[in-house]
Amino acid sequence: QSPSASRKASASGLDIVKKTFNQQGVQGFWTGYSSEAIRQWTYGCARIGLHRVFSGKLAEAQGAPLELHQLVGCAALSGILAVPLQIPFDKIKIRQIKDTWHSGNSRYKNVFHGLSSLRACPEFGHDFRKVLPAAMVRTVVGNVAGIGTYDVLKQNVGPKLELSKTTSTLLFSVVASCCNTLCMAPLDSLRNRIIASPNRYTSITVAVVKIIREEGPLGFYRGASVTASANWIHNFTILNVCEIAGSMIDKASRNSK
Repeated sequence: QSPSASRKASASGLDIVKKTFNQQGVQGFWTGYSSEAIRQWTYGCARIGLHRVFSGKLAEAQGAPLELHQLVGCAALSGILAVPLQIPFDKIKIRQIKDTWHSGNSRYKNVFHGLSSLRACPEFGHDFRKVLPAAMVRTVVGNVAGIGTYDVLKQNVGPKLELSKTTSTLLFSVVASCCNTLCMAPLDSLRNRIIASPNRYTSITVAVVKIIREEGPLGFYRGASVTASANWIHNFTILNVCEIAGSMIDKASRNSK
């Protein structure tokens, strides 16, 4: 694909929304939903749950709140460990969306058919290694910018503000979600391109060089309106759900004693 063809084929987030709705209707926005749902149940739970375990155990062991570098370290480590669970589902989801976009039909009947097909595909291991660095950087940055920022605000700013727990949770999750969104937009572009076109973008370095050379720095933010909106909503929702669920579990544990 030539640079001119690549630019011509590129579309803004609004173009994608319009084309998806015109060709597939409202249900088109849920293409690949099964892959995304199971992805969040595995990778999503791992990256957030492991961070809570690591930070909680470390704070308990030292008997004091965590320092900034400790919170960042816990967020980064949990992100690294969760990444291998992310890639297969991202591969299936992006292929489902790409196939439906171009031909109207996906090569996978569902996420389980996709997993079975990937397991039998000799190229998947090679493709996995190609996208792993980009996925690793993306998730580490996302965890630090999203969960890490929230914990820092909750621990260091929360006690200084005369706000209810609900208000402070909403406020801090808004700020953390904005940090997450700003940091992850270019990294999402890198990862998605490598997954969708592994023969064209053979590594994270090649992808960076080609995007800058053919599209300029703004190429990293092509379609960012869609991914940024999704990341903001996802991060905001999951921070609040985790906080509410944690409070309910703590309350139930206290009442049972």
